[in-house]
Amino acid sequence: MEFLRFNAPDADALAESIVETRLKLEQACACGDALAAVEHAADLGSMLTTARREGEALVLMQKLLGDVLSLPAVEPIGWFWNAYATALQYAGQTTEAHTRFALALDLCRTHQWSRLQSFVLQHWGRSLVEQGAFDQAQVCFVEALNIRVKLNDPRQASSRRALEALALLRDPSG
Repeated sequence: MEFLRFNAPDADALAESIVETRLKLEQACACGDALAAVEHAADLGSMLTTARREGEALVLMQKLLGDVLSLPAVEPIGWFWNAYATALQYAGQTTEAHTRFALALDLCRTHQWSRLQSFVLQHWGRSLVEQGAFDQAQVCFVEALNIRVKLNDPRQASSRRALEALALLRDPSG
């Protein structure tokens, strides 16, 4: 089950963004800019996962794990862990994905990265639904929604849809 998995509205634009971001990653690596490389790898990994190429995303991001672990806790590191966890999730490595979602969430809470926190909660909630952990998923979706409402983020509609779909899974009779 791929509970409400994101689909790119324009596959051609996604493919173009993948090429552009891969070039940015290569340039950052060539310049020795580890933080920029991690930031671009997070973006590229997320795009590859959206394109259903999570295996490729994992290979790419695993090459940078050493850098991620050695860099200070700045927001691009949190985005990396969220992208990595999501790729792990869709590659069927659920236990490792949940460990990485927890790490990303802890960083968000520690450093008050609210927008990112809503993404981590939303992604982790989807993974929890796929594992049948409906109560935990609901907690994630509700917290994501609350953050998004507070930030006036238009993605609150996505959190509401997730809660509605979860309610239908719990009680298909409506």
